[in-house]
Amino acid sequence: MRGAMAMVADPAFDLPPHFAVVERRMAGQALDRWQARGRGLITGFEANSLVIADPFGAATIDSVGDAIAGTFGLAAGLALGTTGLAAELRAACGLMAIDIAPQPFEATLEIDPDGCIVLRGIALPICDHVAGAIGDNIPDFVQFVVNWREVLNRSASARLRRELVTALRIVRAVSPKIDPFAPDPRE
Repeated sequence: MRGAMAMVADPAFDLPPHFAVVERRMAGQALDRWQARGRGLITGFEANSLVIADPFGAATIDSVGDAIAGTFGLAAGLALGTTGLAAELRAACGLMAIDIAPQPFEATLEIDPDGCIVLRGIALPICDHVAGAIGDNIPDFVQFVVNWREVLNRSASARLRRELVTALRIVRAVSPKIDPFAPDPRE
């Protein structure tokens, strides 16, 4: 018997145990920690974290992780600019002004003619004050937790594919054909 009928027919029928789901993505881990900490500033992602003060006004960088600072050249105390990662962060802060809730964050930045950086993360609203009055839910800070990878753009990827195909043709033409069933000459 199957399904519900098995439970009725066999009182000893036991459902399989529920399995714990472990979040693997950094953004998901950050969101879980943010919710567990009462929607405050989170720790554990310092190298990949960036905190923006006054996100709906001057939008200045309050703190920046070493990995982000080294890769993107951002530093604490700087106002968010209008190009590169800073522009993407400013746009994400603008989305948070519409809906004050954690916002998934994705961006693609050109780094040179042949490559780009693909970013993914989450923007978390952080309130330092106790909510109570109207307007108290406006965050004082936005904490970004991001990770990224450098990839080739489409034209560079196509060029690399053509070069590999050409190289493999040359190698096949130069290498001798070996019969796998031929007797071993060493014997």
